[in-house]
Amino acid sequence: MLDEVRTPRLMIAGTASSVGKTTLTAGLIAAFKARGLTIQAFKVGPDFIDPAYLAHVSGRPCRNLDSWMLGEGALRQVLAHGSVGADLAIIEGMMGLFDGRGGNAEGSSAEVAATTRAPVVLVMDVSHMAETAAAVALGFKSYSSSVKIAGVLLNNVGSDGHRRSVEEAIWNGAKLPVLGALPAMPELGIPERQLGLLPVTENKAWDRMIAVLAEVIERQVDLDLLLRIAQKAELMPLVPKKVFQGKAPSNHRVRIGVAYDEAFNFYYPENLELLEEQGAEVVPFSPLEDAAIPNHVGGIYLGGGFPEVFAEPLAQNHSMAESLQRANRGGMPIYAECGGLMFLARSLQTESGERYRMAGIVPVDVEMDGEVHRFGYRQVLTLEDSILSPKGQFFRGHEFHWSRVRNQDPEIKPAYQMINAEGEHIGYEGFVTPNLLASYVHLHFGQNPMLVEKLVARCREYAGVRSPA
Repeated sequence: MLDEVRTPRLMIAGTASSVGKTTLTAGLIAAFKARGLTIQAFKVGPDFIDPAYLAHVSGRPCRNLDSWMLGEGALRQVLAHGSVGADLAIIEGMMGLFDGRGGNAEGSSAEVAATTRAPVVLVMDVSHMAETAAAVALGFKSYSSSVKIAGVLLNNVGSDGHRRSVEEAIWNGAKLPVLGALPAMPELGIPERQLGLLPVTENKAWDRMIAVLAEVIERQVDLDLLLRIAQKAELMPLVPKKVFQGKAPSNHRVRIGVAYDEAFNFYYPENLELLEEQGAEVVPFSPLEDAAIPNHVGGIYLGGGFPEVFAEPLAQNHSMAESLQRANRGGMPIYAECGGLMFLARSLQTESGERYRMAGIVPVDVEMDGEVHRFGYRQVLTLEDSILSPKGQFFRGHEFHWSRVRNQDPEIKPAYQMINAEGEHIGYEGFVTPNLLASYVHLHFGQNPMLVEKLVARCREYAGVRSPA
Protein backbone atom coordinates (compact mmCIF):
# COMPACT_ATOMS: atom_id res chain seq x y z
CA MET A 1 0.00 0.00 0.00
CA LEU A 2 1.23 3.52 -0.76
CA ASP A 3 2.15 5.59 2.28
CA GLU A 4 2.31 8.91 0.44
CA VAL A 5 1.15 10.57 -2.78
CA ARG A 6 3.77 12.00 -5.11
CA THR A 7 1.58 12.73 -8.14
CA PRO A 8 1.92 16.35 -9.33
CA ARG A 9 -1.30 18.19 -8.60
CA LEU A 10 -3.08 21.52 -8.86
CA MET A 11 -6.36 22.93 -7.63
CA ILE A 12 -8.25 25.25 -9.97
CA ALA A 13 -10.30 27.35 -7.55
CA GLY A 14 -12.44 30.44 -8.00
CA THR A 15 -13.14 33.72 -6.30
CA ALA A 16 -16.84 32.81 -6.54
CA SER A 17 -19.25 30.54 -8.38
CA SER A 18 -19.71 31.09 -12.13
CA VAL A 19 -16.25 32.52 -12.82
CA GLY A 20 -15.49 29.74 -15.35
CA LYS A 21 -13.85 27.04 -13.22
CA THR A 22 -15.39 24.05 -14.97
CA THR A 23 -14.78 25.36 -18.49
CA LEU A 24 -11.19 26.33 -17.69
CA THR A 25 -10.46 23.06 -15.88
CA ALA A 26 -11.82 21.04 -18.79
CA GLY A 27 -9.77 23.11 -21.22
CA LEU A 28 -6.60 22.60 -19.19
CA ILE A 29 -7.20 18.85 -19.11
CA ALA A 30 -7.65 18.80 -22.88
CA ALA A 31 -4.55 20.94 -23.46
CA PHE A 32 -2.34 18.78 -21.24
CA LYS A 33 -3.75 15.62 -22.85
CA ALA A 34 -2.81 17.05 -26.26
CA ARG A 35 0.77 17.13 -24.97
CA GLY A 36 0.59 13.40 -24.22
CA LEU A 37 -0.03 13.55 -20.47
CA THR A 38 -2.46 11.32 -18.58
CA ILE A 39 -4.68 13.57 -16.46
CA GLN A 40 -6.76 12.56 -13.45
CA ALA A 41 -9.59 14.97 -12.66
CA PHE A 42 -11.12 15.56 -9.24
CA LYS A 43 -14.00 17.76 -8.11
CA VAL A 44 -14.39 19.26 -4.66
CA GLY A 45 -17.73 18.57 -3.00
CA PRO A 46 -20.76 16.40 -3.79
CA ASP A 47 -21.37 17.47 -7.40
CA PHE A 48 -22.17 14.93 -10.16
CA ILE A 49 -22.67 17.11 -13.26
CA ASP A 50 -19.33 18.95 -13.35
CA PRO A 51 -17.36 15.70 -12.84
CA ALA A 52 -19.09 14.16 -15.85
CA TYR A 53 -17.71 16.96 -18.04
CA LEU A 54 -14.21 16.49 -16.67
CA ALA A 55 -14.40 12.70 -17.02
CA HIS A 56 -15.54 13.07 -20.64
CA VAL A 57 -12.44 15.15 -21.42
CA SER A 58 -9.88 13.19 -19.39
CA GLY A 59 -11.08 9.72 -20.37
CA ARG A 60 -10.88 8.64 -16.71
CA PRO A 61 -13.57 8.70 -13.99
CA CYS A 62 -13.59 12.08 -12.23
CA ARG A 63 -13.60 11.60 -8.46
CA ASN A 64 -15.16 13.72 -5.75
CA LEU A 65 -13.00 15.05 -2.92
CA ASP A 66 -15.52 15.80 -0.19
CA SER A 67 -13.78 16.48 3.10
CA TRP A 68 -17.02 16.75 5.09
CA MET A 69 -18.51 13.49 3.88
CA LEU A 70 -15.28 11.49 3.80
CA GLY A 71 -12.98 12.99 6.41
CA GLU A 72 -9.27 13.61 5.92
CA GLY A 73 -8.10 9.99 5.84
CA ALA A 74 -10.61 8.65 3.34
CA LEU A 75 -10.27 11.78 1.17
CA ARG A 76 -6.53 11.26 0.84
CA GLN A 77 -7.10 7.60 0.01
CA VAL A 78 -9.53 8.58 -2.75
CA LEU A 79 -6.96 10.98 -4.22
CA ALA A 80 -4.21 8.36 -4.02
CA HIS A 81 -6.38 5.64 -5.57
CA GLY A 82 -7.57 7.87 -8.39
CA SER A 83 -4.11 9.23 -9.20
CA VAL A 84 -2.52 5.85 -9.90
CA GLY A 85 -1.16 5.93 -13.45
CA ALA A 86 -1.69 9.67 -13.90
CA ASP A 87 1.01 12.22 -14.77
CA LEU A 88 -0.98 15.10 -13.28
CA ALA A 89 -3.99 15.48 -10.99
CA ILE A 90 -6.19 18.53 -11.55
CA ILE A 91 -8.74 19.33 -8.85
CA GLU A 92 -11.62 21.64 -9.67
CA GLY A 93 -12.85 23.59 -6.66
CA MET A 94 -16.43 24.46 -5.82
CA MET A 95 -18.04 27.88 -5.29
CA GLY A 96 -15.54 30.41 -3.92
CA LEU A 97 -12.25 29.10 -2.51
CA PHE A 98 -13.27 29.51 1.14
CA ASP A 99 -16.98 28.69 0.80
CA GLY A 100 -17.96 25.51 2.62
CA ARG A 101 -20.67 23.84 4.64
CA GLY A 102 -23.01 25.97 6.73
CA GLY A 103 -21.46 29.28 5.73
CA ASN A 104 -17.94 28.47 6.94
CA ALA A 105 -14.80 26.89 5.46
CA GLU A 106 -15.62 23.31 6.53
CA GLY A 107 -15.68 21.16 3.40
CA SER A 108 -14.47 24.08 1.26
CA SER A 109 -11.99 24.01 -1.61
CA ALA A 110 -9.49 25.64 0.73
CA GLU A 111 -9.85 22.79 3.23
CA VAL A 112 -9.39 20.21 0.46
CA ALA A 113 -6.35 22.08 -0.91
CA ALA A 114 -4.76 22.07 2.54
CA THR A 115 -5.57 18.39 3.09
CA THR A 116 -4.20 17.34 -0.31
CA ARG A 117 -1.30 19.83 -0.22
CA ALA A 118 -2.28 21.05 -3.66
CA PRO A 119 -1.07 24.44 -4.94
CA VAL A 120 -4.04 26.66 -5.80
CA VAL A 121 -4.52 28.50 -9.08
CA LEU A 122 -7.15 31.18 -8.57
CA VAL A 123 -9.61 31.86 -11.41
CA MET A 124 -10.81 35.47 -11.55
CA ASP A 125 -13.51 36.92 -13.79
CA VAL A 126 -12.02 40.34 -14.57
CA SER A 127 -14.65 41.45 -17.07
CA HIS A 128 -15.61 44.41 -14.86
CA MET A 129 -12.37 45.22 -13.04
CA ALA A 130 -8.77 46.28 -13.54
CA GLU A 131 -6.72 47.54 -10.54
CA THR A 132 -9.34 46.06 -8.20
CA ALA A 133 -8.19 42.61 -9.31
CA ALA A 134 -5.00 43.17 -7.32
CA ALA A 135 -6.98 43.83 -4.15
CA VAL A 136 -9.00 40.68 -4.68
CA ALA A 137 -5.91 38.58 -5.34
CA LEU A 138 -4.11 40.02 -2.30
CA GLY A 139 -7.12 39.31 -0.12
CA PHE A 140 -7.27 35.68 -1.18
CA LYS A 141 -3.50 35.25 -0.81
CA SER A 142 -3.38 36.66 2.71
CA TYR A 143 -6.65 35.26 4.06
CA SER A 144 -5.32 31.85 5.16
CA SER A 145 -1.80 30.59 5.77
CA SER A 146 -2.90 26.98 5.20
CA VAL A 147 -3.58 27.57 1.49
CA LYS A 148 -0.80 28.19 -1.01
CA ILE A 149 -2.00 30.32 -3.94
CA ALA A 150 0.56 29.83 -6.68
CA GLY A 151 -0.88 32.13 -9.31
CA VAL A 152 -3.93 33.51 -11.07
CA LEU A 153 -5.84 32.69 -14.24
CA LEU A 154 -7.80 35.58 -15.69
CA ASN A 155 -11.12 34.94 -17.41
CA ASN A 156 -13.18 37.24 -19.64
CA VAL A 157 -10.31 39.61 -20.46
CA GLY A 158 -11.43 42.49 -22.68
CA SER A 159 -8.26 43.19 -24.67
CA ASP A 160 -4.48 42.86 -24.66
CA GLY A 161 -4.24 46.20 -22.89
CA HIS A 162 -6.74 45.07 -20.27
CA ARG A 163 -4.72 41.93 -19.66
CA ARG A 164 -1.47 43.87 -19.25
CA SER A 165 -2.96 46.33 -16.79
CA VAL A 166 -4.54 43.59 -14.66
CA GLU A 167 -1.42 41.43 -14.78
CA GLU A 168 0.81 44.30 -13.66
CA ALA A 169 -1.61 45.30 -10.89
CA ILE A 170 -1.78 41.74 -9.52
CA TRP A 171 1.99 41.35 -9.57
CA ASN A 172 2.69 44.76 -8.04
CA GLY A 173 -0.07 44.55 -5.45
CA ALA A 174 -0.23 40.85 -4.57
CA LYS A 175 3.08 39.46 -5.87
CA LEU A 176 1.22 36.68 -7.69
CA PRO A 177 1.98 35.70 -11.28
CA VAL A 178 -0.76 35.70 -13.89
CA LEU A 179 -0.42 32.25 -15.45
CA GLY A 180 -2.80 32.86 -18.30
CA ALA A 181 -5.68 34.99 -19.53
CA LEU A 182 -8.65 34.02 -21.65
CA PRO A 183 -10.82 36.42 -23.62
CA ALA A 184 -14.58 36.45 -23.23
CA MET A 185 -15.91 33.48 -25.22
CA PRO A 186 -19.65 33.26 -24.55
CA GLU A 187 -20.06 30.73 -27.34
CA LEU A 188 -18.00 28.27 -25.27
CA GLY A 189 -20.12 28.58 -22.13
CA ILE A 190 -21.89 25.47 -20.84
CA PRO A 191 -25.70 25.86 -20.79
CA GLU A 192 -27.38 25.68 -17.39
CA ARG A 193 -30.65 24.39 -16.03
CA GLN A 194 -32.16 23.52 -12.64
CA LEU A 195 -29.44 21.49 -10.92
CA GLY A 196 -26.55 23.42 -12.50
CA LEU A 197 -24.91 22.75 -15.84
CA LEU A 198 -26.67 20.90 -18.64
CA PRO A 199 -25.48 17.27 -18.36
CA VAL A 200 -22.67 16.39 -20.73
CA THR A 201 -24.75 13.59 -22.27
CA GLU A 202 -27.20 16.24 -23.50
CA ASN A 203 -24.59 18.80 -24.58
CA LYS A 204 -24.03 17.77 -28.17
CA ALA A 205 -21.69 20.71 -28.85
CA TRP A 206 -19.25 19.86 -26.05
CA ASP A 207 -16.61 17.98 -28.07
CA ARG A 208 -16.40 20.83 -30.57
CA MET A 209 -16.26 23.42 -27.78
CA ILE A 210 -13.52 21.66 -25.86
CA ALA A 211 -11.35 21.33 -28.99
CA VAL A 212 -11.55 25.09 -29.53
CA LEU A 213 -10.94 25.81 -25.86
CA ALA A 214 -7.87 23.57 -25.73
CA GLU A 215 -6.33 25.49 -28.64
CA VAL A 216 -7.02 28.85 -26.95
CA ILE A 217 -5.52 27.64 -23.68
CA GLU A 218 -2.42 26.34 -25.45
CA ARG A 219 -1.85 29.87 -26.76
CA GLN A 220 -2.98 31.93 -23.77
CA VAL A 221 -1.90 29.91 -20.70
CA ASP A 222 1.64 29.07 -19.55
CA LEU A 223 1.17 25.32 -19.37
CA ASP A 224 4.86 24.70 -18.72
CA LEU A 225 4.79 26.90 -15.64
CA LEU A 226 1.56 25.31 -14.43
CA LEU A 227 3.17 21.88 -14.71
CA ARG A 228 6.26 23.03 -12.77
CA ILE A 229 4.00 24.39 -10.02
CA ALA A 230 2.16 21.07 -9.88
CA GLN A 231 5.42 19.15 -9.68
CA LYS A 232 6.42 21.17 -6.61
CA ALA A 233 3.36 20.03 -4.64
CA GLU A 234 4.39 18.64 -1.28
CA LEU A 235 4.30 14.90 -0.70
CA MET A 236 0.94 13.98 0.80
CA PRO A 237 1.16 11.35 3.55
CA LEU A 238 -1.63 8.80 3.81
CA VAL A 239 -3.20 8.13 7.18
CA PRO A 240 -3.91 4.58 8.38
CA LYS A 241 -7.61 4.56 7.44
CA LYS A 242 -7.82 2.26 4.45
CA VAL A 243 -10.76 2.65 2.08
CA PHE A 244 -9.74 0.24 -0.68
CA GLN A 245 -9.04 -3.34 0.39
CA GLY A 246 -8.44 -5.24 -2.85
CA LYS A 247 -10.91 -7.30 -4.87
CA ALA A 248 -12.69 -10.32 -3.46
CA PRO A 249 -12.10 -13.73 -5.09
CA SER A 250 -13.80 -13.88 -8.49
CA ASN A 251 -15.47 -17.24 -7.81
CA HIS A 252 -17.54 -15.74 -5.00
CA ARG A 253 -18.85 -12.71 -6.81
CA VAL A 254 -22.51 -11.70 -6.77
CA ARG A 255 -24.04 -9.73 -9.66
CA ILE A 256 -25.61 -6.36 -8.80
CA GLY A 257 -27.58 -4.48 -11.45
CA VAL A 258 -26.72 -0.77 -11.61
CA ALA A 259 -29.00 1.59 -13.55
CA TYR A 260 -26.83 3.60 -15.92
CA ASP A 261 -28.13 5.61 -18.87
CA GLU A 262 -29.08 9.21 -19.70
CA ALA A 263 -31.71 9.24 -16.95
CA PHE A 264 -29.60 7.66 -14.18
CA ASN A 265 -25.88 8.38 -13.97
CA PHE A 266 -25.18 10.13 -10.66
CA TYR A 267 -22.75 7.78 -8.92
CA TYR A 268 -19.56 8.33 -6.97
CA PRO A 269 -17.04 6.11 -8.83
CA GLU A 270 -15.79 4.75 -5.51
CA ASN A 271 -19.26 3.44 -4.65
CA LEU A 272 -19.16 1.09 -7.62
CA GLU A 273 -15.48 0.21 -7.12
CA LEU A 274 -16.03 -0.59 -3.45
CA LEU A 275 -18.94 -2.84 -4.35
CA GLU A 276 -16.59 -4.72 -6.68
CA GLU A 277 -13.89 -4.95 -4.03
CA GLN A 278 -16.40 -6.41 -1.61
CA GLY A 279 -17.31 -9.11 -4.10
CA ALA A 280 -19.93 -7.65 -6.44
CA GLU A 281 -19.93 -7.77 -10.21
CA VAL A 282 -21.45 -4.46 -11.33
CA VAL A 283 -23.85 -5.12 -14.21
CA PRO A 284 -25.05 -1.90 -15.92
CA PHE A 285 -28.58 -1.78 -17.29
CA SER A 286 -30.85 0.90 -18.74
CA PRO A 287 -34.33 1.56 -17.32
CA LEU A 288 -34.88 3.58 -20.50
CA GLU A 289 -33.91 0.97 -23.07
CA ASP A 290 -33.85 -2.50 -21.51
CA ALA A 291 -36.95 -4.65 -21.19
CA ALA A 292 -36.02 -5.99 -17.75
CA ILE A 293 -33.39 -5.93 -15.04
CA PRO A 294 -30.33 -8.10 -15.80
CA ASN A 295 -30.60 -11.85 -15.34
CA HIS A 296 -29.20 -13.56 -12.28
CA VAL A 297 -28.59 -10.45 -10.19
CA GLY A 298 -28.70 -10.43 -6.41
CA GLY A 299 -29.60 -6.76 -6.04
CA ILE A 300 -30.35 -3.46 -7.76
CA TYR A 301 -28.76 0.00 -7.31
CA LEU A 302 -30.67 2.94 -8.79
CA GLY A 303 -28.63 6.15 -8.65
CA GLY A 304 -29.63 9.74 -9.19
CA GLY A 305 -30.12 11.62 -12.40
CA PHE A 306 -32.94 13.25 -14.33
CA PRO A 307 -35.92 10.87 -14.52
CA GLU A 308 -38.20 13.92 -14.93
CA VAL A 309 -36.51 14.74 -18.27
CA PHE A 310 -37.15 11.17 -19.48
CA ALA A 311 -40.44 10.59 -17.70
CA GLU A 312 -42.36 9.66 -20.85
CA PRO A 313 -40.01 6.89 -22.13
CA LEU A 314 -39.61 5.58 -18.58
CA ALA A 315 -43.39 5.40 -18.25
CA GLN A 316 -43.70 3.62 -21.58
CA ASN A 317 -41.23 0.90 -20.56
CA HIS A 318 -43.90 -1.21 -18.82
CA SER A 319 -41.83 -4.39 -18.88
CA MET A 320 -39.01 -2.76 -16.89
CA ALA A 321 -41.45 -1.61 -14.21
CA GLU A 322 -42.96 -5.11 -14.05
CA SER A 323 -39.49 -6.66 -13.79
CA LEU A 324 -38.61 -4.40 -10.86
CA GLN A 325 -41.95 -5.12 -9.19
CA ARG A 326 -41.35 -8.88 -9.43
CA ALA A 327 -37.86 -8.47 -8.00
CA ASN A 328 -39.16 -6.39 -5.12
CA ARG A 329 -41.96 -8.84 -4.33
CA GLY A 330 -39.40 -11.64 -4.33
CA GLY A 331 -37.28 -9.88 -1.71
CA MET A 332 -34.41 -8.70 -3.92
CA PRO A 333 -32.38 -5.92 -2.22
CA ILE A 334 -33.03 -2.58 -3.96
CA TYR A 335 -31.15 0.62 -3.06
CA ALA A 336 -32.24 3.91 -4.66
CA GLU A 337 -30.96 7.49 -4.35
CA CYS A 338 -32.78 10.67 -5.42
CA GLY A 339 -33.70 10.08 -9.08
CA GLY A 340 -33.84 6.38 -8.30
CA LEU A 341 -36.43 7.07 -5.59
CA MET A 342 -38.47 9.16 -8.04
CA PHE A 343 -38.50 6.28 -10.53
CA LEU A 344 -39.65 3.80 -7.89
CA ALA A 345 -42.64 6.00 -6.98
CA ARG A 346 -46.20 5.39 -8.20
CA SER A 347 -46.13 8.46 -10.42
CA LEU A 348 -44.01 11.44 -11.43
CA GLN A 349 -45.54 14.81 -12.31
CA THR A 350 -43.31 17.12 -14.33
CA GLU A 351 -43.26 20.93 -14.08
CA SER A 352 -45.59 21.14 -17.07
CA GLY A 353 -48.25 19.33 -15.04
CA GLU A 354 -48.11 16.04 -16.96
CA ARG A 355 -48.23 12.96 -14.75
CA TYR A 356 -46.52 9.70 -15.71
CA ARG A 357 -46.76 6.26 -14.15
CA MET A 358 -43.47 5.07 -12.68
CA ALA A 359 -42.36 1.69 -11.31
CA GLY A 360 -44.91 1.69 -8.49
CA ILE A 361 -42.72 0.14 -5.81
CA VAL A 362 -42.59 2.99 -3.29
CA PRO A 363 -46.19 4.03 -2.39
CA VAL A 364 -45.80 7.76 -3.00
CA ASP A 365 -46.34 10.27 -5.81
CA VAL A 366 -43.59 12.70 -6.81
CA GLU A 367 -44.18 16.21 -8.14
CA MET A 368 -41.81 18.67 -9.78
CA ASP A 369 -42.91 22.25 -9.06
CA GLY A 370 -39.87 24.37 -9.95
CA GLU A 371 -38.77 24.90 -6.35
CA VAL A 372 -35.73 23.60 -4.48
CA HIS A 373 -37.14 21.60 -1.58
CA ARG A 374 -33.97 20.29 0.00
CA PHE A 375 -30.39 21.33 -0.65
CA GLY A 376 -27.28 20.73 1.40
CA TYR A 377 -25.20 18.39 3.48
CA ARG A 378 -27.03 16.10 5.84
CA GLN A 379 -26.16 13.87 8.74
CA VAL A 380 -28.62 10.99 8.83
CA LEU A 381 -29.57 8.71 11.70
CA THR A 382 -30.88 5.34 10.52
CA LEU A 383 -34.26 4.62 12.10
CA GLU A 384 -34.61 0.97 11.07
CA ASP A 385 -32.41 -1.95 10.16
CA SER A 386 -31.90 -1.80 6.40
CA ILE A 387 -30.01 -3.36 3.53
CA LEU A 388 -27.22 -0.80 4.17
CA SER A 389 -26.87 -0.71 7.95
CA PRO A 390 -28.37 -1.52 11.33
CA LYS A 391 -30.65 0.88 13.14
CA GLY A 392 -29.02 3.71 15.09
CA GLN A 393 -26.09 4.49 12.78
CA PHE A 394 -25.00 7.98 11.69
CA PHE A 395 -23.85 8.68 8.14
CA ARG A 396 -23.10 11.82 6.15
CA GLY A 397 -24.68 12.61 2.80
CA HIS A 398 -25.97 15.31 0.51
CA GLU A 399 -29.32 16.09 -1.08
CA PHE A 400 -30.40 18.52 -3.79
CA HIS A 401 -33.80 18.02 -5.33
CA TRP A 402 -36.56 19.97 -7.05
CA SER A 403 -39.34 17.53 -6.32
CA ARG A 404 -41.61 16.73 -3.42
CA VAL A 405 -43.31 13.57 -2.21
CA ARG A 406 -47.11 13.51 -2.08
CA ASN A 407 -49.76 11.00 -0.94
CA GLN A 408 -47.37 8.94 1.13
CA ASP A 409 -48.72 5.64 2.43
CA PRO A 410 -48.55 5.99 6.23
CA GLU A 411 -47.63 2.32 6.58
CA ILE A 412 -44.19 2.70 4.99
CA LYS A 413 -41.45 3.53 7.49
CA PRO A 414 -39.05 6.49 7.14
CA ALA A 415 -35.40 5.57 6.65
CA TYR A 416 -33.62 8.48 8.31
CA GLN A 417 -33.87 11.24 10.85
CA MET A 418 -32.24 14.26 9.22
CA ILE A 419 -29.80 16.77 10.72
CA ASN A 420 -28.83 19.88 8.74
CA ALA A 421 -25.58 21.85 8.44
CA GLU A 422 -26.31 23.75 11.66
CA GLY A 423 -26.86 20.56 13.65
CA GLU A 424 -30.65 20.96 13.77
CA HIS A 425 -33.10 18.10 13.38
CA ILE A 426 -35.15 18.87 10.27
CA GLY A 427 -37.48 15.92 10.02
CA TYR A 428 -37.54 12.48 8.44
CA GLU A 429 -36.49 11.24 5.02
CA GLY A 430 -36.56 8.18 2.82
CA PHE A 431 -38.42 4.89 2.90
CA VAL A 432 -37.36 1.50 4.19
CA THR A 433 -38.68 -2.06 4.03
CA PRO A 434 -36.81 -5.30 4.78
CA ASN A 435 -35.37 -5.39 1.24
CA LEU A 436 -35.67 -1.74 0.06
CA LEU A 437 -34.03 1.57 0.94
CA ALA A 438 -35.00 4.62 -1.13
CA SER A 439 -34.04 8.18 -0.25
CA TYR A 440 -33.24 11.59 -1.72
CA VAL A 441 -29.87 11.50 0.12
CA HIS A 442 -26.71 10.54 -1.77
CA LEU A 443 -24.21 8.61 0.36
CA HIS A 444 -20.51 8.14 -0.37
CA PHE A 445 -19.68 4.56 0.61
CA GLY A 446 -16.05 5.50 1.28
CA GLN A 447 -17.04 7.04 4.62
CA ASN A 448 -17.80 3.69 6.27
CA PRO A 449 -17.06 0.14 4.98
CA MET A 450 -20.23 -1.11 6.69
CA LEU A 451 -22.39 0.36 3.90
CA VAL A 452 -20.80 -1.80 1.23
CA GLU A 453 -20.26 -4.88 3.36
CA LYS A 454 -23.88 -5.08 4.43
CA LEU A 455 -25.33 -4.36 0.98
CA VAL A 456 -23.17 -6.98 -0.75
CA ALA A 457 -23.86 -9.49 2.04
CA ARG A 458 -27.61 -9.01 1.60
CA CYS A 459 -27.31 -9.42 -2.17
CA ARG A 460 -25.26 -12.60 -1.66
CA GLU A 461 -27.85 -13.92 0.74
CA TYR A 462 -30.62 -13.28 -1.77
CA ALA A 463 -28.69 -14.81 -4.66
CA GLY A 464 -27.42 -17.79 -2.68
CA VAL A 465 -23.77 -17.03 -3.38
CA ARG A 466 -21.33 -18.38 -0.80
CA SER A 467 -19.26 -15.67 0.94
CA PRO A 468 -15.47 -15.91 0.59
CA ALA A 469 -13.70 -17.47 3.55
